[in-house]
Amino acid sequence: MGDDRLHLFNKILTVILIVFLTSFALLFILLPDQAFSETENRMLQKKPAFSWDNLISGKFGSAVENYVADQFAYRDMWVSLKSAAELILQKKDNNGVYFGREGYLLQKPGKLDAALLAENIDAVNRFAANIPAKVYFLLAPSSVQVLADKLPHFVAPHPVNDQYISTKKLLSPKIKFIDTGPALAAHRQEYIYYKTDHHWTTRGAYYAYREAGPLLDYKPLDINDFTIEQVSSDFYGTLHAKSGHRFILPDVVQLFKPKRNFSCRVEYVNEKKTDQSLYAKEHLLQKDKYAVFLDGNHALVRINVQNQTGRRLLVVKDSYANCLLPFFANHYDEMHVIDLRHFNTSLQGYVKQYGLNEILFVYNALSFAGYPAIRKILPKS
Repeated sequence: MGDDRLHLFNKILTVILIVFLTSFALLFILLPDQAFSETENRMLQKKPAFSWDNLISGKFGSAVENYVADQFAYRDMWVSLKSAAELILQKKDNNGVYFGREGYLLQKPGKLDAALLAENIDAVNRFAANIPAKVYFLLAPSSVQVLADKLPHFVAPHPVNDQYISTKKLLSPKIKFIDTGPALAAHRQEYIYYKTDHHWTTRGAYYAYREAGPLLDYKPLDINDFTIEQVSSDFYGTLHAKSGHRFILPDVVQLFKPKRNFSCRVEYVNEKKTDQSLYAKEHLLQKDKYAVFLDGNHALVRINVQNQTGRRLLVVKDSYANCLLPFFANHYDEMHVIDLRHFNTSLQGYVKQYGLNEILFVYNALSFAGYPAIRKILPKS
């Protein structure tokens, strides 16, 4: 009798499993593909096109695997359940993101590509040696450097500070290094990094701007010279998307607006559009709210401000600079902003064409070590 009941139970379980898998297979076939994941803020794998070459090389199989993973029915729900299980099991990280203390998600540094870092530093040094301009380098620390106390229990701080120190040491003496690390560390109890995103907050960028003043030869505005406006309280950033951690409070986004009024003109060159504001507030209604700062990343942006200082600055940067640039706008008449990931003409030629004599590099410490695009500054002959 016991064997009969076990046999019946196995049959029922098998039927349930077949129905479950069949239902999901039908949903996978019938539901339209998603082009973009709002939750993860990335494009999803499209249905791969078959070719014999791709099949033989193995590319087709890999693409199919990615396609099935991206287009799986109710994917976001399963990602959330997986994250919940990992938290219950006290897993410390997922997909390159630490589950930190006090609700912080922290970018987990990958293995340092020392050769690529050396190439990037060499490219910057050779570029500086070939132009008659003043060159500055602001290397922004990541949250995992400054907020080491927020790392999960029993996780040792990563030696990313060694990379930071190495970059500072290997830069040419012609390049003035703007070290914002100590200033940010002094304010680490404040809200200087987002909890769900890898960027610093506007407050964190303010402290970097204040630290840069003496070297860039401007007098920074006091924090009381700004009106601080909270423009969003439901920002979920890149680390939230990558980690799959759905049980966390959102970030707030603030704008620091100078109390003195000034007019500006922002030109997004490749897109052939202009604006009268440093802030693209339409992004506050979208997933990537950090793009409120200068409309996100563009190959080339030109900013004109009626300051009558006579000063013109070229900023070569990654996305960390986006919320820093509105602070600099208080001290320059003209700023040219270049993102080498999207800029495909000669940087040296651009400097000569516009007669720019002040150049500032702004990069996050982790991204500077990993961007092959930086080698485009001045390719080796």
